[in-house]
Parts: sequence; structure tokens; C-alpha cells
Amino acid sequence: MDGAIQVMSDVNKYTEKEKNLIKACQDNDRKAQFEFYQLYSVKILGICYRFAGDQDTANDLLQEAFIRIFKYLHRYRFEGSLEGWLKKITVRTSIDFLKKHHSMAFVDTETMNEPEVPSVLSEQYDTELIMNEIALLPTGFRTILNLYAIEGYSYTEIAEMLNIKEVSVRSQYMRAKQKLAASLKDKHHIYYATKVL
Repeated sequence: MDGAIQVMSDVNKYTEKEKNLIKACQDNDRKAQFEFYQLYSVKILGICYRFAGDQDTANDLLQEAFIRIFKYLHRYRFEGSLEGWLKKITVRTSIDFLKKHHSMAFVDTETMNEPEVPSVLSEQYDTELIMNEIALLPTGFRTILNLYAIEGYSYTEIAEMLNIKEVSVRSQYMRAKQKLAASLKDKHHIYYATKVL
């Protein structure tokens, strides 16, 4: 009974237009699929870019993600957030794509000293600057950093996705943060480097 109530409330959170659009996409209506693409492609491209590290690969990932989304949309039952469902498919697509086309080997880094804390923390937090530096990380580090710090997956979930041990995920996440901090420090963004660690 409680499950039925939950499903009802999830369905009711969609407008009639949204429900009709999703149902039309489930029926392979090309016009509806184009509208759906227009509605969600920017957000999905953002996720793809974080994993890809460059615009061309991100565009390839976007296409792969939408192929899967339309392939599996008939399984969507209006339970939970549609954006959460789209994000999950996009993340999985990104990981599968990177495993297939890029080395997911993790690069060992030297032990790095912690960056010095500046006496005056006057810089403003700059998301674009940080994201650009993350995009330059090796694929393995970038993937784990995105999955844990940005997408919010647990170490256990990441280990399952990447078929590696949880302890490896933890150590690679720490190394990714160290590498990111070192890169920021090298470019004289010491304030950001201290925030990363």
C-alpha cells in the first residue's frame, strides 16, 4: 500500500505536458524525442564534459547517452526523479565509454607536500577554473573525482562501477585531489589548492 502511495505521489509531481512528452518518447515519437533532447541535452552535456575532459569526447558521450536514454525510456515508470534517472544513465554511459576508448589505468603520483596556506584568502571561489583543472587530470583520476566529489557516489558504488577494490578507489581519490591541488598551486591558485585538500 505504501509503495502505491509513493508511486502516485511521484507521478503527480510531473505536469501533464511532461508526462505526455515522456510517454510520446516511450512510443518512439521522433518529434517528442527531439523536444526531450532539447529540454535535457544541456544538463546531460555538462555531466559528459566532466567525465570526458574535452568538448569533442563530451559530444560523443552525449550522443551515446541519448541513444541509451531512448532505448530504456520505456522502462521509466515515473518513480523518483527523471533527472536522477537520466543522470544515472549518463554516468554509466560515460564510464562504459571511457573504459572502451581510454586507458583507465591509474597514474602513480609522487608524494606531494601540502600547499602553503596564503596569509590573505582574497580570491573568490571559481567553479569554472576548478572544473577546467579537473578536465586536465588523467582519465582515471578525473573519473573517480567526478563520481565521488561531484556526482555523490559512495566508494563502494564506484568500486563496483569500475571493477576495482574499494581501497583503490579511496587511494586514487586522495591522489586525484593531491594532483589537482598541485596543478592549482603550480598555476598560482594557492587558495583553491588548499580548498581541494
